[in-house]
Amino acid sequence: MRNLILIPVVFLCTNAYSQSHKTALDTLENHYQQCLGNSHSMYNCAATYYKQLDSLLHHTLQQLYSSLAPGQQQQLRIEQGAWEEKKDEYFKKIDERVEKMHKRTMDGLDDDMISTDNKAAFLKARVATLLNI
Repeated sequence: MRNLILIPVVFLCTNAYSQSHKTALDTLENHYQQCLGNSHSMYNCAATYYKQLDSLLHHTLQQLYSSLAPGQQQQLRIEQGAWEEKKDEYFKKIDERVEKMHKRTMDGLDDDMISTDNKAAFLKARVATLLNI
């Protein structure tokens, strides 16, 4: 029941700046795709994209926390904690898979690029969820 109450409140609070964050999210995605298309170092493109998404996620959470009442902040902290646990599990599985693949492939950077891209996609989905896009 509390989650049902939190969702509309978060949506109303984030609506004011969600458009600017959506624009930032779209811009990051466009730059990433351009980098992949123009670069011979796709891993560096993916690593930069991941770092930028991580920063956007952190900034989005800060703005959300500052716009919510204390009870809502607590609920978001709980929700974020659960997401962090899922993220850690997912990233661990990806890292284990990449470690296995390194033994079979000659250039491990391709595997690292794909791994980093998958991790970035996980962060992007969280930012989009927080912004309700």
